[in-house]
Amino acid sequence: MHHTTTPAAAIRAQRAASNRAIAARDVDGVVACMLVDVSVAVAGGPRLTGREASRRAFIEQFAERAFLGYVREPDDVSVHDPPTTATERGRWEGRWRGGALEQVRSGRYVARWRHTSMGWLIASEEFREQE
Repeated sequence: MHHTTTPAAAIRAQRAASNRAIAARDVDGVVACMLVDVSVAVAGGPRLTGREASRRAFIEQFAERAFLGYVREPDDVSVHDPPTTATERGRWEGRWRGGALEQVRSGRYVARWRHTSMGWLIASEEFREQE
């Protein structure tokens, strides 16, 4: 049986793999879906330029014992014409252990994806915290 994956399904699968990598504290898995020159705007934080900057940021987060992880849930994936770029919009949530309570931060994000010889990779991400 011939099975073709739509670009939107491929991007959703990449996002799911990225969420699993964060849950597993797998830095290589987290940055595997990013372009070398990816740009990430962290909610309430710095803009990270390049895959290495994101790698270092995740290494720091994973070293934090209180950090429980991030989950990004796409609401919408729009593939542009020509189908070499796409925009993903959704909600993110981060969790930290804070004494007896769990701290939760959440908000919305926009990710821009580019189709490459390696498949769909993230060109940029912007995370905003819920007001």
